Amino acid sequence: MEEKICQSCGMNMKSAEDFGTNADGTRNEEYCIYCYQNGTFTRDVTMEEMVETNLEYLDHWNKETGNNFTPDEARPMLREFLSILKRWNKE
Repeated sequence: MEEKICQSCGMNMKSAEDFGTNADGTRNEEYCIYCYQNGTFTRDVTMEEMVETNLEYLDHWNKETGNNFTPDEARPMLREFLSILKRWNKE
């Protein structure tokens, strides 16, 4: 299975269980299970709130990638990254 990233939070979706679901129960290939279920977003959040949610997982991400970003360093990178995802890209 081709790895995709959630177009809301940026999570890597590596297996069928990672994908969200459409209203008809089929797999949604754009959004993860945490962001999208039964054809709707699981949380009504702003992009800034999603940035802060993602920062809760910064220690895990740093460990996986070998980085050592602080929240203040990661925050602008997350803003830039999320802004290109389908849910947040308003262009």
